[in-house]
Amino acid sequence: MHRFRLTGVVLTFAGALAGCKSDRRPADSQPASAVSADSSTAAAPAEVRVTAVDYRFEAPKSVPAGPVTIDLVNQGKEMHQAQIVKLEEGKTVADLAKALAQQGPPPSWIKFVGGANGVAPGGEAHATSVLEPGNYAYLCFIPSPDGKMHAAKGMVLPFQVTAASSAASAEAPTADVTMKLTDYDFTLSQPLKAGHHTIAVENAGPQPHEIVLLKLAPGKKAEDFGKWAETMKGPPPAQPLGGVTFLDAGARGSFTADLASGAYGLICFVPDAKDGKPHFVHGMMKTITVD
Repeated sequence: MHRFRLTGVVLTFAGALAGCKSDRRPADSQPASAVSADSSTAAAPAEVRVTAVDYRFEAPKSVPAGPVTIDLVNQGKEMHQAQIVKLEEGKTVADLAKALAQQGPPPSWIKFVGGANGVAPGGEAHATSVLEPGNYAYLCFIPSPDGKMHAAKGMVLPFQVTAASSAASAEAPTADVTMKLTDYDFTLSQPLKAGHHTIAVENAGPQPHEIVLLKLAPGKKAEDFGKWAETMKGPPPAQPLGGVTFLDAGARGSFTADLASGAYGLICFVPDAKDGKPHFVHGMMKTITVD
């Protein structure tokens, strides 16, 4: 897992892992093309359903600017995520496809603005990003068993972010916990307790980072999951519970999590800017206890 194309092989979890628990309505109660914002609650973010299958996304072609909550629903047979990238300098998805085919770091016109992290077949993940007007795309950087990245198999979907029509400004979800990402650590504003949480994530480091929240198997630590991810042999020592995909330096996002008491892991798989190794190799992983 130390060799990467564009941003690399991220979150290569086994498809047998269970999806994360959701506090939102069931996936089949919302049309695949739905973009909704309750007009009676003007401050609520737009809510967008993104359906992932092998190997494509189904999602609206445009969303309003401002806070946008991505409800990722995995209807495929493999693990999927919805990484959001902003294409600046007038670039299009055709330019993105060319960039994906190149080795080395991504060009400066690709901006990583978060999104819903990996989820297993049948599962859901929910994350919020603040999006400015412009050209964007959803991508899945997770590889198949053959080692080929899903984006290289066509799992790239462009969309437009347009100026919001409402005069009222939407607001990001109110968070009860804040998490800062740095080189190479996770810092929580307070210990996580059992229950529902909205976790605000800020990348305060000089290079991109992500957060993967793991429910650890009994007796396991975050380090065990990092070791397992190198070969993916045997049963995984943790279950993914969502998080926020790649965030550029200074970028922010949030995600929801329903936690029971027990041991959890925080881990980052972003390749390092200097040596290309996943950040967890540099120590960006942590085991925490939820009471």
